[in-house]
Amino acid sequence: MIGLVLSMVRARPGQALTAFLLAMFAMAAAVSAPAYSATADRAVVRSEVAAAPIAERVVQARITTPTPRDHDFENLVPQVFNGGAFAGVFSTEYDIVVTPADPKYDKIAPRFVYRDDVCTHLRFTAGRCFISETEAVLGKDAVEQLGLHIGDTFQVAYATYSTEDSDYYEAGPRVTLTLVGAFEPVNTSEQYWSDFDYFNPRPTARLTAEPVFANRLTLEALEHGPERQALDVVIDPNAITRDSLDAINASVRSGNDKLASLPGRASVRTGLPTLLARINGDRALVAEVVPVAAVPLVLLCWFVLFISVAAAAQEKRLELGLLALRGITAPRRWWLSAGESVLPILAGAAVGFLFGHYLVRAAAWLLLSSSAGVPLSAGLDWWALASVGGALLAALLAQRAELAKRTVDLLRNVPSRVSRWGAPVFEVTVVVLAAVAVVQLRQGGNGLTGFALFAPSAVVIAVALLAARAVLPIAERAGRRAMRRGRIGPTLAAYAISRRPGTQRVLALFVVAIGLLVFAATAATASGDARDRRARVELGAPRVLTVEPLSRAALLAKVHTIDENGKFAMATVTLPVSDDTGVPPMLAVDSRALAATALWDDPHVSAADAAKLLRPDPGRPSIEVDNKELSLDVTIDSTVDAFRVHWFAVVVPSDGSDVGHVDLGTIQPGRHTYVRNLPMCVNGCRLSALSMEQPEGRGFDVSMTLHSLSQHGKALVDEAGFADAGGWRVPESPGPKLLVPTLTAAADGLHAEISGYKGADVAVRIMPTDAPAPLPVIMARTAGIGDHMTGLDEARQSVTVAAEVETVPKLGYAGGIVDLDYAERIATDGGDAINPQIFLGPAAPADILDRLRAQGLTVTADRAVGPLRDALDEQGPAVALRFHELAGGLAVLLAAGALWLVASLDRLRRAGELRALRTQGVTRRDAGASGYLALVGTAALLAPFAALASWLLVREYLPVFSDDPHGFHPSYWPSPVPVLAAWASATVLLGAAAIVAGARLRAATTHRRR
Repeated sequence: MIGLVLSMVRARPGQALTAFLLAMFAMAAAVSAPAYSATADRAVVRSEVAAAPIAERVVQARITTPTPRDHDFENLVPQVFNGGAFAGVFSTEYDIVVTPADPKYDKIAPRFVYRDDVCTHLRFTAGRCFISETEAVLGKDAVEQLGLHIGDTFQVAYATYSTEDSDYYEAGPRVTLTLVGAFEPVNTSEQYWSDFDYFNPRPTARLTAEPVFANRLTLEALEHGPERQALDVVIDPNAITRDSLDAINASVRSGNDKLASLPGRASVRTGLPTLLARINGDRALVAEVVPVAAVPLVLLCWFVLFISVAAAAQEKRLELGLLALRGITAPRRWWLSAGESVLPILAGAAVGFLFGHYLVRAAAWLLLSSSAGVPLSAGLDWWALASVGGALLAALLAQRAELAKRTVDLLRNVPSRVSRWGAPVFEVTVVVLAAVAVVQLRQGGNGLTGFALFAPSAVVIAVALLAARAVLPIAERAGRRAMRRGRIGPTLAAYAISRRPGTQRVLALFVVAIGLLVFAATAATASGDARDRRARVELGAPRVLTVEPLSRAALLAKVHTIDENGKFAMATVTLPVSDDTGVPPMLAVDSRALAATALWDDPHVSAADAAKLLRPDPGRPSIEVDNKELSLDVTIDSTVDAFRVHWFAVVVPSDGSDVGHVDLGTIQPGRHTYVRNLPMCVNGCRLSALSMEQPEGRGFDVSMTLHSLSQHGKALVDEAGFADAGGWRVPESPGPKLLVPTLTAAADGLHAEISGYKGADVAVRIMPTDAPAPLPVIMARTAGIGDHMTGLDEARQSVTVAAEVETVPKLGYAGGIVDLDYAERIATDGGDAINPQIFLGPAAPADILDRLRAQGLTVTADRAVGPLRDALDEQGPAVALRFHELAGGLAVLLAAGALWLVASLDRLRRAGELRALRTQGVTRRDAGASGYLALVGTAALLAPFAALASWLLVREYLPVFSDDPHGFHPSYWPSPVPVLAAWASATVLLGAAAIVAGARLRAATTHRRR
């Protein structure tokens, strides 16, 4: 029996080859889904780890030891995180006072630090690194500050900090150390230095910006108090893979528990769980979405295989009738008929299993920038079994109609009757399933999960089937009209479409193939547009530099020095987060450079217009002072509980140095002039506020009149200037229990009064009105804001919405922007910038980093739009959608193959009738009219509508990002060029196949002469 089946295969190699190729294609499509998922899984893990901020790949543990000799934390460190995946850095420190040998040099109070492997992260400008117990290394500036040379000795002692006078004092015996090296850090922004801020250049009571480094024994030898110990564990990015995720997560949890159980309870901080959660979400999405594209592709393969085997069975009617006539039993007839297809299908499935894996390797190399091998086991699952089983079932069902016929019908070679109810029932079933999938998607609330996963392809298939059925009557009417006009070719082509069995299925196949590719291109393009928009908005500028913490005034001054005219650099800081839920996130920007730096896309308000709206002329200039004596003439009428209250002048240096809080002296009853020079204002300052403060911060009542403010014997503000009450203001709401003065104009100046404080805190601050009030802000339309925000000094600040835009730089749909200079003028604390950044525009010079370093700015992060966009392209949703594009392309290739198969069968069936038409005088062109090109053209017109229907129904549920960014969703109408390119390529390919197939059919009309 097997030999007979093999002989039948050899007798009809074309049919066997067709079944072999279709089964191979179906298996390759089925295997590609799990194989691509496994490959994409690895790519997603690798890309997420590479794009993760360092805070998500590090574990930080901190503890202050109960006693100086407590080593529990230090001894536990090697046991907690071990193995090749972890690289730990242990450090310990305490404060010391360094006394130079030469008394003419002042003492300093640096941090005394031991840190693992510190010497490899230092560049020695003189000498070498420490080796023995009595050796230490100092920063090169500290060496000069202490007047030391390499080889000199100096004395150190444990130090404690006094909060009363904000200074460090010796609290232990002195120990003599030897200076063996002067260093500077190789890179202060590298992760090795963690968050310890060892090299902060801002002046402090330590009188130095650098620590002293020594070995562990040196720190132990000095008598000292409790140590500040730390462990920084960095996970090797290469160690985080899809196979090691769970093990690493378990190790981190175990280590956290061990550290937290120590006496004193070490604080442990890590962002690794966030990274792992994001990776697992990406992996789950890839595993869910990728198979959705493979399912319709496998179904199409089965469908074409069904057509092929059914056509082959029809060609074997006479053969099957003879077998029945000779008494061959039904099971054997089934085996003889099916075996001719089953054997090629099984062989094709085996080859397709291997082909699918190599196809995925090629796709990974093209789509995922990864050529890693895919193990064969990745596709050895129920997908492969379902593919083989479905192919065999399609082959058996295709032969059922012929094998169920009576012997006499088979011998007479009677064509099969087309079922009047089978096809409509099938179409209604598909439409109902598509509707169920869409309803579950839109009302289920869980997005693309469960049966809703198949909504995109189900809608395309349903629309294709309905459209194909609607086209047949139209083709019938077109054929009749062509017949009445005597046009033989169009008549034959139209009737070939409307009357020939199977044409409707072929048309639906073409619509589905083109529709799936167009839908995949639409989804991929719209998602790409959303990722591009998110990268631009959330970064805010083509390039953004994050710098080490410094004061807001210093950031503005240094950026102005680098870019005086605001052509390429803009300083930005984040405003404090407010407890008021009605205040959205806000960003303060140097609006003079907004148009030159920000990525601004709003169609209604340009960046230049936004800058003008944010920075209107306040009408009053700032009060500028220098370092000479400042004189304040004030009359104190009365006070209550004003013990040891002093006048202070708050001045902001124009060179960006620290804000000055200058004590003008103790207040005195009656009229008095308070005089003090301003040493920090050598390069000029802006007067921020005049304030009265009590050392203990207690409240008090005061009634007073400010007469004049002068410098160099000239009035900066005279009585008339103070009497202009509009030129002065007080904080709106320093806090829930704080009182502020009431300002009124007086004949001889400005009257200010606080009364009935009743134990409440007060804020007696008189500030010049050199900024608009209320402060103008520009908000995202969906952000919403009331009539106030939280200022830079965390005080309440009234605002007015100058304009609303779609998105604002960095904050997107959820925030607003304000002018940094005006916000700084309103603030009175002169504090540090929160998240200080510099936006760089396209005109930024190539040496911008060198210019920043020359200004003393240390860049801790350098981000650009391109790399951020690339990172978003490697997230799970983008990776999954690429497979949909691949599957759409394969569907079009399959449709071209189906067209070739249909043409071959038509050529065999119609050869005789076409030659008869030629004999009767019909031209070769008219006789060979096949309607193939009309089928392709019709499908090309219908497919975009099928894709559009699917897109409009599922657009908002399409996963685009691993997280859930507010507002960044695919648009209804993506960029048209990629979509048109996909549609045109599919149409051209199928059109070319139709032309070739029609030419082969016309060749069959040649009259053969003997």
